[in-house]
Amino acid sequence: MTHIVLVDNHDSFVYNLVDAFAEAGHRCTVFRNSVAVEDILAAEPDLICLSPGPGYPADAGNLLELVDRVLGEIPLLGICLGFQALIEHHGGTVEPCGPVHGVSLPMELTDAGVDSPVFAGLAVDAEIPGEVGRLVPVARYHSLGCVTAPEGVTTLATTDTRVGDVIMAAAMDRAIGLQFHPESVLSPSGPIILNRCVEQLLTERTLP
Repeated sequence: MTHIVLVDNHDSFVYNLVDAFAEAGHRCTVFRNSVAVEDILAAEPDLICLSPGPGYPADAGNLLELVDRVLGEIPLLGICLGFQALIEHHGGTVEPCGPVHGVSLPMELTDAGVDSPVFAGLAVDAEIPGEVGRLVPVARYHSLGCVTAPEGVTTLATTDTRVGDVIMAAAMDRAIGLQFHPESVLSPSGPIILNRCVEQLLTERTLP
């Protein structure tokens, strides 16, 4: 059984994620972001999920320290604030992009997103058989975002905001980041996306 450690960044969606992981058959242990990195690693996670939360990554306890310590060694799935921590680790900038809370809006897949197994068959705008769709409705609960992908980060999807196209999903070395909330009922294909992220990260873990 896969052991997922979930780092709680003090967000109300955390136990939605716990339930989703449990329903998929994974064992899940939750630590607040104030817990020492050594104690988190002592739990021997197969994968670490960095939860949503308020504010900036730098204000989220030991979150950035954990990312610095384990990225590339242990698979990471960052959601909302957790994704922003991955962006900042790579030298990217997170900035105000206009608050959007509790709304299901389409994000647009990039070419890399279309090719990603995480989003295969989930676009809602492919009306003609064989046509490549790019729009995937997801739950947005954020006021911060990243417009320009730093080196080492591949953008999988974006959405338009007042500061430009904000990255909504990205892939990097042994990590996947989602700016949206797959655990929300406002993400129609959220459970599929969440399961595929875990599967993809654990599969990548076995590659040379």
